[in-house]
Amino acid sequence: MSDVRIEAEGGILRIALDRPDAGNALTPDMATEIAARLADLPAETRVVVMSAAGADFCTGRASVMPPKGTQMTAVDLRALISEPVLDFYAALRSVPVPVIARVQGKAAGVGCALAALADVAIAGRSATFVVPEMNHDIAPTLVMDALADRVGRATLARMVLTRDAVSADEAKAIGLIGKVADDAALDETVEAAAAGLAGNSVAVVRAVKAFLIRAPEASLATRKELAALLNSVATAERFR
Repeated sequence: MSDVRIEAEGGILRIALDRPDAGNALTPDMATEIAARLADLPAETRVVVMSAAGADFCTGRASVMPPKGTQMTAVDLRALISEPVLDFYAALRSVPVPVIARVQGKAAGVGCALAALADVAIAGRSATFVVPEMNHDIAPTLVMDALADRVGRATLARMVLTRDAVSADEAKAIGLIGKVADDAALDETVEAAAAGLAGNSVAVVRAVKAFLIRAPEASLATRKELAALLNSVATAERFR
């Protein structure tokens, strides 16, 4: 039985982590399944909504560390531990339509990264965000890769080095997430955002997402050209 529930309806692709008894800790199989579906979106998809069953959004990554005594090189460990999760982050970054994350409870480690990689993360007011890897003497550079273009250096250093939990309100203030809702209104708020995007055309949501992906690293001249090109292509769909 899969630890991920995926369904598509009305232009919305819903992906739900479904491992609540384990805090929805992400396994390699879960990451592979999600990435495969994101790479093969139904043509009519306008928005992806990522959520999780149970009390917590995602409390980290299920351990993939080899048993003690195993002889492995740095290259072996990179292939086993680093590359799969970085490839998963890349798959999330490159989704051609907006991604909304519904965050409740704890978002720790990979869970914090998943929230940050969404275009709009909407969190319940009681949600918390933390990067606790150094408590276990693990260098959290993989999570840092997901956060580095979302928060400033000082904030990133503080979260990683102090391992302090960040509240939902502070997470919004520092740019880690996009919106905070009262816990009782979380579902309503997420569904309203998803419904709004589902009412747009595929061309428009893809144009907006393409700009969000490409513009931050573009020069002023390139950004101007990108804005004009994407706007023209999306608008032209109305006149076919």
